[in-house]
Amino acid sequence: MNFITAYTSGLKTIFSKGKLWLLLYALNLLFAIFLAYPLSGFLGTKLGHTLAADTLFDRFDFALANDFINEYGDAFGVVMNQSVAGIGLYLLLSVFLVGGILNILKANEKVYSLTNFWSGGGKYFWRMLRLTIYFLLIQIGVLVLFFMLFSTLTAGGLERFHNEGEIIQRGLIILPFYLLVATIFFMIHDYAKIHVVATDKNLLFQPIRQAFGWVFRNFSQTFLLYLLNLLTFGVLFFIYLQLNGGTAILAIFLIGQFFVLARIGTKLLNLASATELYQQRSNTAL
Repeated sequence: MNFITAYTSGLKTIFSKGKLWLLLYALNLLFAIFLAYPLSGFLGTKLGHTLAADTLFDRFDFALANDFINEYGDAFGVVMNQSVAGIGLYLLLSVFLVGGILNILKANEKVYSLTNFWSGGGKYFWRMLRLTIYFLLIQIGVLVLFFMLFSTLTAGGLERFHNEGEIIQRGLIILPFYLLVATIFFMIHDYAKIHVVATDKNLLFQPIRQAFGWVFRNFSQTFLLYLLNLLTFGVLFFIYLQLNGGTAILAIFLIGQFFVLARIGTKLLNLASATELYQQRSNTAL
Protein backbone atom coordinates (compact mmCIF):
# COMPACT_ATOMS: atom_id res chain seq x y z
CA MET A 1 0.00 0.00 0.00
CA ASN A 2 1.31 3.46 -0.89
CA PHE A 3 0.40 6.79 0.71
CA ILE A 4 -2.27 7.63 -1.90
CA THR A 5 -4.10 4.35 -1.28
CA ALA A 6 -3.81 4.86 2.47
CA TYR A 7 -5.22 8.38 2.12
CA THR A 8 -8.23 7.28 0.07
CA SER A 9 -8.82 4.35 2.43
CA GLY A 10 -8.69 6.79 5.34
CA LEU A 11 -11.31 8.97 3.64
CA LYS A 12 -13.62 5.99 3.21
CA THR A 13 -13.06 5.02 6.84
CA ILE A 14 -13.95 8.39 8.36
CA PHE A 15 -17.06 8.83 6.21
CA SER A 16 -18.22 5.38 7.30
CA LYS A 17 -17.91 6.40 10.94
CA GLY A 18 -20.34 9.31 11.11
CA LYS A 19 -21.44 8.42 14.67
CA LEU A 20 -17.88 8.74 15.92
CA TRP A 21 -17.41 12.03 14.04
CA LEU A 22 -20.57 13.53 15.56
CA LEU A 23 -19.67 12.25 19.04
CA LEU A 24 -16.27 13.96 18.86
CA TYR A 25 -17.97 17.17 17.71
CA ALA A 26 -20.46 17.01 20.59
CA LEU A 27 -17.70 16.43 23.15
CA ASN A 28 -15.66 19.36 21.78
CA LEU A 29 -18.76 21.60 21.83
CA LEU A 30 -19.67 20.63 25.40
CA PHE A 31 -16.10 21.24 26.51
CA ALA A 32 -16.08 24.70 24.88
CA ILE A 33 -19.37 25.60 26.59
CA PHE A 34 -18.03 24.28 29.91
CA LEU A 35 -15.06 26.65 29.67
CA ALA A 36 -16.78 29.63 28.08
CA TYR A 37 -19.92 29.91 30.20
CA PRO A 38 -18.36 30.89 33.57
CA LEU A 39 -15.79 33.07 31.81
CA SER A 40 -18.42 34.97 29.82
CA GLY A 41 -20.37 35.62 33.02
CA PHE A 42 -17.28 36.94 34.78
CA LEU A 43 -16.29 39.21 31.88
CA GLY A 44 -19.87 40.42 31.55
CA THR A 45 -19.83 41.46 35.20
CA LYS A 46 -16.45 43.17 34.89
CA LEU A 47 -16.76 44.78 31.46
CA GLY A 48 -20.50 45.02 30.97
CA HIS A 49 -20.67 48.69 31.96
CA THR A 50 -17.78 50.01 29.89
CA LEU A 51 -17.51 50.93 26.21
CA ALA A 52 -13.71 50.70 26.26
CA ALA A 53 -13.73 47.12 24.99
CA ASP A 54 -15.85 48.11 21.98
CA THR A 55 -13.49 50.99 21.23
CA LEU A 56 -10.50 48.65 21.32
CA PHE A 57 -12.18 46.31 18.82
CA ASP A 58 -12.77 49.24 16.46
CA ARG A 59 -9.21 50.53 16.55
CA PHE A 60 -6.17 49.84 18.69
CA ASP A 61 -5.18 52.69 20.99
CA PHE A 62 -2.09 52.03 23.13
CA ALA A 63 -2.99 54.58 25.82
CA LEU A 64 -6.54 53.27 26.05
CA ALA A 65 -5.29 49.70 26.15
CA ASN A 66 -2.89 50.56 28.96
CA ASP A 67 -5.67 52.23 30.98
CA PHE A 68 -7.91 49.25 30.24
CA ILE A 69 -5.33 46.80 31.60
CA ASN A 70 -4.70 48.93 34.70
CA GLU A 71 -8.42 49.15 35.43
CA TYR A 72 -9.33 45.54 34.69
CA GLY A 73 -6.02 43.77 35.35
CA ASP A 74 -7.64 41.31 37.75
CA ALA A 75 -9.99 40.20 34.97
CA PHE A 76 -7.05 39.50 32.67
CA GLY A 77 -5.44 37.47 35.46
CA VAL A 78 -8.54 35.32 35.79
CA VAL A 79 -8.73 34.88 32.01
CA MET A 80 -5.09 33.83 31.82
CA ASN A 81 -5.44 31.37 34.71
CA GLN A 82 -8.56 29.84 33.20
CA SER A 83 -6.88 29.68 29.80
CA VAL A 84 -3.96 27.69 31.23
CA ALA A 85 -6.37 25.40 33.08
CA GLY A 86 -8.45 25.03 29.91
CA ILE A 87 -5.41 24.05 27.84
CA GLY A 88 -4.46 21.44 30.44
CA LEU A 89 -7.97 19.99 30.56
CA TYR A 90 -8.23 19.95 26.77
CA LEU A 91 -4.91 18.10 26.59
CA LEU A 92 -6.30 15.43 28.93
CA LEU A 93 -9.52 15.25 26.89
CA SER A 94 -7.55 14.90 23.65
CA VAL A 95 -5.47 12.08 25.14
CA PHE A 96 -8.65 10.24 26.12
CA LEU A 97 -10.23 10.79 22.69
CA VAL A 98 -7.18 9.49 20.82
CA GLY A 99 -7.26 6.24 22.79
CA GLY A 100 -10.93 5.78 21.93
CA ILE A 101 -10.47 6.64 18.25
CA LEU A 102 -7.54 4.26 17.80
CA ASN A 103 -9.41 1.47 19.59
CA ILE A 104 -12.16 1.70 16.96
CA LEU A 105 -9.73 2.08 14.04
CA LYS A 106 -7.73 -0.90 15.29
CA ALA A 107 -10.71 -3.25 14.77
CA ASN A 108 -11.27 -1.89 11.23
CA GLU A 109 -14.93 -2.96 11.26
CA LYS A 110 -17.74 -1.42 9.21
CA VAL A 111 -20.24 -2.02 12.01
CA TYR A 112 -18.85 -0.75 15.30
CA SER A 113 -20.05 0.19 18.74
CA LEU A 114 -19.25 3.45 20.49
CA THR A 115 -18.79 1.33 23.62
CA ASN A 116 -15.40 0.44 22.13
CA PHE A 117 -14.62 4.16 21.97
CA TRP A 118 -15.30 4.73 25.67
CA SER A 119 -13.52 1.56 26.76
CA GLY A 120 -10.51 2.37 24.56
CA GLY A 121 -10.30 5.91 25.90
CA GLY A 122 -10.10 4.59 29.46
CA LYS A 123 -7.87 1.61 28.70
CA TYR A 124 -5.18 3.54 26.84
CA PHE A 125 -5.45 6.88 28.66
CA TRP A 126 -2.32 6.61 30.81
CA ARG A 127 -0.25 5.15 27.99
CA MET A 128 -1.32 7.92 25.60
CA LEU A 129 -0.63 10.51 28.30
CA ARG A 130 2.87 9.17 28.93
CA LEU A 131 3.55 9.13 25.18
CA THR A 132 2.36 12.74 24.96
CA ILE A 133 4.70 13.78 27.77
CA TYR A 134 7.68 11.95 26.25
CA PHE A 135 7.19 13.47 22.81
CA LEU A 136 6.49 16.89 24.31
CA LEU A 137 9.90 16.67 25.99
CA ILE A 138 11.42 15.67 22.63
CA GLN A 139 9.79 18.66 20.93
CA ILE A 140 11.07 20.99 23.66
CA GLY A 141 14.55 19.52 23.17
CA VAL A 142 14.37 20.09 19.40
CA LEU A 143 13.23 23.69 19.94
CA VAL A 144 16.07 24.33 22.39
CA LEU A 145 18.66 22.86 20.00
CA PHE A 146 17.52 25.02 17.09
CA PHE A 147 17.34 28.08 19.34
CA MET A 148 20.93 27.41 20.43
CA LEU A 149 21.91 27.08 16.75
CA PHE A 150 20.20 30.39 15.99
CA SER A 151 21.92 32.04 18.97
CA THR A 152 25.29 30.75 17.76
CA LEU A 153 24.75 32.00 14.21
CA THR A 154 23.62 35.42 15.43
CA ALA A 155 26.12 35.82 18.28
CA GLY A 156 27.24 39.42 18.60
CA GLY A 157 23.92 40.87 17.52
CA LEU A 158 23.99 44.30 15.92
CA GLU A 159 27.63 44.75 16.90
CA ARG A 160 28.48 42.00 14.41
CA PHE A 161 25.76 42.49 11.78
CA HIS A 162 24.88 45.65 9.89
CA ASN A 163 21.14 45.51 10.60
CA GLU A 164 18.31 43.40 11.99
CA GLY A 165 17.55 42.08 8.50
CA GLU A 166 20.67 39.91 8.48
CA ILE A 167 19.68 38.38 11.82
CA ILE A 168 16.13 37.74 10.61
CA GLN A 169 17.49 36.22 7.41
CA ARG A 170 19.46 33.64 9.40
CA GLY A 171 16.35 32.87 11.41
CA LEU A 172 14.37 32.33 8.21
CA ILE A 173 17.06 29.95 6.95
CA ILE A 174 16.90 27.87 10.15
CA LEU A 175 13.09 27.91 10.45
CA PRO A 176 12.30 25.43 7.61
CA PHE A 177 14.76 22.91 9.05
CA TYR A 178 13.20 23.26 12.50
CA LEU A 179 9.69 22.81 11.07
CA LEU A 180 10.85 19.75 9.14
CA VAL A 181 12.36 18.07 12.22
CA ALA A 182 9.39 19.01 14.42
CA THR A 183 6.96 17.65 11.81
CA ILE A 184 8.84 14.35 11.63
CA PHE A 185 8.58 13.93 15.40
CA PHE A 186 4.86 14.80 15.33
CA MET A 187 4.45 12.10 12.69
CA ILE A 188 6.43 9.53 14.68
CA HIS A 189 4.28 10.36 17.71
CA ASP A 190 1.16 9.40 15.74
CA TYR A 191 2.63 6.07 14.65
CA ALA A 192 3.86 5.40 18.18
CA LYS A 193 0.27 5.81 19.42
CA ILE A 194 -1.00 3.48 16.70
CA HIS A 195 1.69 0.91 17.51
CA VAL A 196 1.03 1.03 21.27
CA VAL A 197 -2.68 0.35 20.69
CA ALA A 198 -1.92 -2.37 18.12
CA THR A 199 0.52 -4.23 20.38
CA ASP A 200 -1.32 -3.39 23.63
CA LYS A 201 1.89 -3.08 25.63
CA ASN A 202 2.04 -1.24 28.95
CA LEU A 203 5.76 -0.48 28.92
CA LEU A 204 6.45 2.12 26.25
CA PHE A 205 10.20 2.12 25.68
CA GLN A 206 10.15 -0.81 23.25
CA PRO A 207 7.05 0.36 21.29
CA ILE A 208 8.54 3.85 20.90
CA ARG A 209 11.83 2.41 19.64
CA GLN A 210 9.96 0.09 17.26
CA ALA A 211 7.81 2.96 15.99
CA PHE A 212 10.92 5.02 15.21
CA GLY A 213 12.40 2.08 13.29
CA TRP A 214 9.19 1.35 11.39
CA VAL A 215 8.66 4.98 10.38
CA PHE A 216 12.19 5.39 9.05
CA ARG A 217 11.99 2.09 7.14
CA ASN A 218 8.81 3.38 5.50
CA PHE A 219 9.78 7.04 5.62
CA SER A 220 8.86 8.08 2.08
CA GLN A 221 5.31 6.75 2.39
CA THR A 222 4.68 7.91 5.97
CA PHE A 223 6.05 11.39 5.38
CA LEU A 224 4.21 11.93 2.09
CA LEU A 225 0.98 10.75 3.72
CA TYR A 226 1.52 13.13 6.64
CA LEU A 227 2.15 16.02 4.25
CA LEU A 228 -1.00 15.13 2.30
CA ASN A 229 -3.05 15.23 5.50
CA LEU A 230 -1.48 18.57 6.43
CA LEU A 231 -2.31 19.88 2.97
CA THR A 232 -5.93 18.77 3.40
CA PHE A 233 -6.18 20.72 6.65
CA GLY A 234 -4.49 23.73 5.03
CA VAL A 235 -6.97 23.79 2.15
CA LEU A 236 -9.94 23.58 4.54
CA PHE A 237 -8.48 26.32 6.71
CA PHE A 238 -7.96 28.55 3.66
CA ILE A 239 -11.60 28.00 2.64
CA TYR A 240 -12.70 28.83 6.19
CA LEU A 241 -10.77 32.12 6.10
CA GLN A 242 -12.32 33.05 2.77
CA LEU A 243 -15.86 32.33 3.96
CA ASN A 244 -15.42 34.02 7.33
CA GLY A 245 -14.79 37.56 6.09
CA GLY A 246 -17.52 40.20 6.28
CA THR A 247 -20.46 37.87 7.01
CA ALA A 248 -23.29 38.07 9.52
CA ILE A 249 -22.85 36.81 13.08
CA LEU A 250 -25.07 33.76 12.52
CA ALA A 251 -23.21 32.89 9.34
CA ILE A 252 -19.88 33.26 11.15
CA PHE A 253 -21.12 30.87 13.85
CA LEU A 254 -22.31 28.29 11.32
CA ILE A 255 -19.10 28.56 9.31
CA GLY A 256 -17.13 28.21 12.52
CA GLN A 257 -19.00 25.04 13.46
CA PHE A 258 -18.43 23.65 9.99
CA PHE A 259 -14.72 24.31 10.44
CA VAL A 260 -14.75 22.53 13.82
CA LEU A 261 -16.32 19.51 12.11
CA ALA A 262 -13.73 19.74 9.33
CA ARG A 263 -10.88 19.98 11.85
CA ILE A 264 -12.15 16.90 13.67
CA GLY A 265 -12.50 15.16 10.31
CA THR A 266 -8.90 15.92 9.33
CA LYS A 267 -7.70 14.61 12.69
CA LEU A 268 -9.69 11.42 12.10
CA LEU A 269 -8.36 11.26 8.54
CA ASN A 270 -4.77 11.54 9.73
CA LEU A 271 -5.18 8.72 12.27
CA ALA A 272 -7.31 6.55 9.95
CA SER A 273 -4.98 6.82 6.95
CA ALA A 274 -1.90 6.28 9.13
CA THR A 275 -3.57 3.22 10.70
CA GLU A 276 -4.38 1.87 7.23
CA LEU A 277 -0.75 2.32 6.13
CA TYR A 278 0.54 0.80 9.36
CA GLN A 279 -1.74 -2.25 9.17
CA GLN A 280 -1.05 -2.94 5.50
CA ARG A 281 2.73 -2.59 5.85
CA SER A 282 3.01 -4.21 9.30
CA ASN A 283 4.30 -7.41 7.69
CA THR A 284 7.65 -5.54 7.77
CA ALA A 285 9.25 -6.56 11.07
CA LEU A 286 9.21 -3.76 13.61
